[in-house]
Amino acid sequence: MSGAVVLRNRDFLLLWSGNAISHVGLQGARIAYPLLTLLLTDSPISASLVAFAIAAPGLVFEIPAGVAADLWDRRQTLILCQRMGLVATLLAAGVIFARPPGLAFFLAIAAFTEGTAYVFFNTAELVLIRDVVTEEERPAAFAFLEAEQPIANMMGRSLGGALLGIARGLPFLANAASYLYCLWTLSKIHTRAQVIPAPAPVKAVRIWEWDQVRIGMRHLASDRFARDSMITLGVSNGIIQVLILLITLSVKHGGHATWTVGVVLGATGIGGLLSAVPAARYGNQLDPQRVLTAALWAWTLLAVPIAITSNPLVLGVCWMGVGFVGTMVNVPLTLYRVRVYPEEVIGRIFGASKLISHGGTAAGALASGVLVSIFGTGALGWLLVVGMAVLARRARRLTPPKPPTATPPTPTRTATPPAGTWIARVSGQGTGADRDTGRAQG
Repeated sequence: MSGAVVLRNRDFLLLWSGNAISHVGLQGARIAYPLLTLLLTDSPISASLVAFAIAAPGLVFEIPAGVAADLWDRRQTLILCQRMGLVATLLAAGVIFARPPGLAFFLAIAAFTEGTAYVFFNTAELVLIRDVVTEEERPAAFAFLEAEQPIANMMGRSLGGALLGIARGLPFLANAASYLYCLWTLSKIHTRAQVIPAPAPVKAVRIWEWDQVRIGMRHLASDRFARDSMITLGVSNGIIQVLILLITLSVKHGGHATWTVGVVLGATGIGGLLSAVPAARYGNQLDPQRVLTAALWAWTLLAVPIAITSNPLVLGVCWMGVGFVGTMVNVPLTLYRVRVYPEEVIGRIFGASKLISHGGTAAGALASGVLVSIFGTGALGWLLVVGMAVLARRARRLTPPKPPTATPPTPTRTATPPAGTWIARVSGQGTGADRDTGRAQG
């Protein structure tokens, strides 16, 4: 019922469809950046530097983006971010066609700009969703939002690889078209829910205020399991990032078409979609430490075939399993953070958590090319298997999570899922700044 209601909300459909299409275009470009760098320079190190450039903004801007989502006009922030992304992807397309000296450097600049725009856009969208939907529509709206990322991964990576096989600049032109569509949808949104308090804050100072960073980090460190599990996942994200380069090189050296890389890496989206239903149904009942340990052992087993084969079918099945496990572990850990931390700081908690998560991703992207150059693909694959196994053994020895405590009864809402489901829990959260107007990865 609530799903049908939210589909009649014009502003939500404009926001969601525009962002979904933009995500598809961006995922196509994300796979094209390092792959094109590898094809044009034949340098794994240059490819890893470009991959690092698009991941690095998560290290710098996650917490400022969360503060900006509270203090700035969210719709205008989204429009500014889409314009930044459009300029960056057109720069990348121009570099591919012109092939100037220092090609990898220019691609890295474009990738960093797109990554920055994405960080601010993604955070502002999470809050704006609460502005454009009613209380009744929120659970269904956040369910749509959760489905957005695996869909974009699957379609964007497959499409990006296919377009790359046709023409090397085509993924960036398609990405530019997706930005234009998103800008059009944003221009049609009528909601102006957010009111900046007077006097207006000094934007450039407030979003970089050290106190905002310290609050999130201090609260994250106050629960040992939440902190240590986040660090463990950050390291595993780094290992997975190196596995992405291994898959890319295996498919390339196996003589397969370029678009095959996109199809293989896009399989993680299928896995994420397949696990969405069981994760939503059982996520609130699972012990987060056991799920984390099981996920790391599953990733260890899935990394073994990746280390020994270049068969695209086997690699695709394994990568689909990686995506399935990722969603299953993300939901219980997200719910645990929502449960143990005060509601008024949960946004900054997520900002600090995403900072650690993206730190692992960025470090893995930066180190992947160097590691391949030092160890070669065969030996490195087995080193990654061992590294993931070490993480799995350590996860079982972490400080146990706090046991659940009785929670106050949730007020009755029309067409809201049962209070035990994770969508209802997450969609009902908000920071103090957006409580009146009205939402992680693992």
